[in-house]
Amino acid sequence: MKGRRRWFALHSWTGLNLSLLMSFVLITGTLATVSKELDWLANPASRVYRIASHTEPDWARLYENASLAFPDATIVSLAAPTDPWLAAEAIALDCTGERFRIFLDPASSAVQGTGRWHNWQRFFRQTHRHLMLPIKVGVTIVGLLCVPLFVSFVTGTVVYRKWWKGFASYPARQPATTPKGAAAIKRSRRFWGDMHRLLGVWSLWFILLMALTGAWYLVEQWGLQHTYPPLRNAASQQAPETAIRAPENAVRGPALAEIMATAADLYPELRVSSVFLPAEGSGAVRLQGTSGAILVRQRANQMAFDAASGEHLETRRAGELGLHGRISEAADPLHFGTFANAASRFIWFVFGLIMSALALSGVYLYGLRAAKSLRDNRAGAQRIWSLGWRGMRYAKWPSTLLLAICLFLAMLLFL
Repeated sequence: MKGRRRWFALHSWTGLNLSLLMSFVLITGTLATVSKELDWLANPASRVYRIASHTEPDWARLYENASLAFPDATIVSLAAPTDPWLAAEAIALDCTGERFRIFLDPASSAVQGTGRWHNWQRFFRQTHRHLMLPIKVGVTIVGLLCVPLFVSFVTGTVVYRKWWKGFASYPARQPATTPKGAAAIKRSRRFWGDMHRLLGVWSLWFILLMALTGAWYLVEQWGLQHTYPPLRNAASQQAPETAIRAPENAVRGPALAEIMATAADLYPELRVSSVFLPAEGSGAVRLQGTSGAILVRQRANQMAFDAASGEHLETRRAGELGLHGRISEAADPLHFGTFANAASRFIWFVFGLIMSALALSGVYLYGLRAAKSLRDNRAGAQRIWSLGWRGMRYAKWPSTLLLAICLFLAMLLFL
């Protein structure tokens, strides 16, 4: 019994003292999984009301229409919609070098409108991944949260005896008329304790997955990142004026349509989902997408062509990756649930909400225990949260400072 108390104390201490930062990272990560839908709600230009077929878009027409609509802009990439209700997207640089988005109908290739580069997707990605801090610093701080996740996973299974029997142990219902005083505190503790354990049991696999992928991001940041061989120099690198930039000098030599046709002949299994066009100083057109391999990022399947001559420079296949490469490329699909588009992202969103609820309910449970120990039998919800806040002691101030800096930098950048 004494051993279990120590495990429980470690579980409680870790969850309480890091709850502020952990909750913020969990909530922003949860919203990041549905950030495309948030942008769909925020910007009508990103919406498609006529569901297109599953065929690849006409990349050459997308590029030409975007270039004609914005002749002073430099189109740097094109992306197919990830879901049927989303528009195709071009990323462009305006005359000042600022990035913005051009949305196009994937069926007709017609321009529908524009959007800011700093949208909801960027906001939640940057706040979740590195707290708006310099990437090495921010990714390290967020990555280190894998340690309390591992601790919570292990201590939770030790403290909760025979936890595998708890998948159907639903919380006791609160009475219609909640008793007052000590009985109310006791009943609330029982209800939220049961709820905390139930949510914990159902999300054990997800907690472990987030801890493992978070640990991988951390070690990648500090030297274990998988890298690909450098791209063989394109002839047009010596002549940036021939690079794909604007309609009047777009695709010197073979047209983009011819490059796509050559790619289809050389790598018929590749379903292109992104086209990266050369900016000044680079002369390669890069195609990325999916093939038969599962749980890999788009960059694992890539073809590159010289923009001026159309010469084939590189073909990269995910199926040829070694163990290190496959682990590295699987991190993002597993962490954000992007491997099955909307279906998997929705599941990840639900379990992200559960993990967020776990972090917050742990603080509330501590407040209830503190109210009992203080014999504060009339403590309401506000008082209970206040006791949880006090219980964090000095540990809450570093988290508060980090979140204040993050939100301040986000306001400067996004507003």
